[in-house]
Amino acid sequence: MDNYIIVGRKVDGGGAKYLHSDGDINVDPTKDGAPGKALDVEFIGKTVVELSRGGPLDEDTPAYQEATELLRQSMAVVPMDQMHDLNDPMITKIHDKFRLRLQWDERSPDAEDGVDVNTRTLVIPVQDTLAEREAYFSSQANQPGYEPPLTYTLDLLMMKHFYDGLLDKALSEVQTAGVALTDETKAAIKAQVNANWADSTAINNDLSSEEEEEDPTRKSMARILSSPVSAFHRAVGIYITNMCD
Repeated sequence: MDNYIIVGRKVDGGGAKYLHSDGDINVDPTKDGAPGKALDVEFIGKTVVELSRGGPLDEDTPAYQEATELLRQSMAVVPMDQMHDLNDPMITKIHDKFRLRLQWDERSPDAEDGVDVNTRTLVIPVQDTLAEREAYFSSQANQPGYEPPLTYTLDLLMMKHFYDGLLDKALSEVQTAGVALTDETKAAIKAQVNANWADSTAINNDLSSEEEEEDPTRKSMARILSSPVSAFHRAVGIYITNMCD
């Protein structure tokens, strides 16, 4: 397998590992009846936020080694070929051999004039990783409706929740302005919009609340949709790893 990327594991991408209270990491969402913590792109973002509160860690310290291992387990090896067999044992072998390093950006005042001196680290991906994706998008025809590479299921659901609110507000304001809209008419309009949404996004089932959802993955998705902090952690995780699978 020559063409692949190593990125943050998507919240709803499957194959997540879980960190349990005793420090064990495995693919089981629960252990001894207690839920584990999903190691995914949200976890990456939360960890990066926590690490940014303190100064750089020495690579030889247990804290550094623990952080890098948990972040490593939160990332996935993703074949560039979408038809590639995800059960290919080479995926696991590559993941087992990959190592993760952390580096902190630096900021300190100049001794002479006090103006901040900043050092920012931009990590360039492995040779041709981005070039291959660019070539793929270059082969696509220019047309309306292009979906950016960073559009994920959760982002589409976030958009839907936002536009559901706008639609409700618009229907109410139109009715207040004197346009006759029965409850049946408003329900029919909303049903048609939802049907069109499902046709264009292949997403036709909204999430319930985190408490109501039973599946661990859907619980995580519901939490991110309702918690600005969780959504922020997910966004940090996506951008710090260049994107997620």
